[in-house]
Amino acid sequence: MNLRTRAVFAVAAAVLGAGTLGCGIVSKAKQAVDNVSAISDLADKLGKSDQLTYTGEYKLDDGSTVSVVQQPPKAAFIGKQGRFILTEDSLLLCDTQNGKWTCQRSPNQNKFSASADQAAYMSAVAGGGFINAPMAVALMTAAAVVPGTKIEKSEKKIAGIQSTCLRVTGIPQDKNDPSAVQAKEFTVCVGDNGVLTTFTGIGTDDKKIGVELTKFSTTVDAKSFAAPAGAKIVDVERIDTSK
Repeated sequence: MNLRTRAVFAVAAAVLGAGTLGCGIVSKAKQAVDNVSAISDLADKLGKSDQLTYTGEYKLDDGSTVSVVQQPPKAAFIGKQGRFILTEDSLLLCDTQNGKWTCQRSPNQNKFSASADQAAYMSAVAGGGFINAPMAVALMTAAAVVPGTKIEKSEKKIAGIQSTCLRVTGIPQDKNDPSAVQAKEFTVCVGDNGVLTTFTGIGTDDKKIGVELTKFSTTVDAKSFAAPAGAKIVDVERIDTSK
């Protein structure tokens, strides 16, 4: 996992370790309760987005784009470095070298849809700055219970969709490793339809990563859920993202 990816997911490590902060937790309990209230509705809405059928195009901070195509239980993430496809029966991770596609295919043994624990697959096809809805839910849920974390709410339109945004600041840092790149704040925006419209994270190195929805439709192309034409399919027990 590269530094850009770690800068995003360090939020989870920081907030889940907040129980060790000790001093000040009781005095900040009310703030944590308020945070839970602010986040719960947005997280619930975002969590239900896995039931939607849609095609969304996201722009990353590096200028590249990622297409998310979803028709439950199928989903596809198509980026500059390849594509990650989930179907009822299998997972496929495809990349291209010298104009030739190769796809690793493994059984979808747990019958899961897109989830936060597939971050490595997302990074492999879209780059370390990409984050999807389940990842955003995990970060928001964890941040909600951290004493001292502050949350600001706002409304805006993104890609024509009315969205509710939460800006999270005051995230505790790991004092045992001050040189590590960690996330110090992030903003999540969710459309009224439940789709993630924006995620922005800023690290302690002041570098920003994130995604923003630029196009949205409720139609899908069935070809998105299949390996590229002419691709070589290699059946594996477990997909290797290092290849």
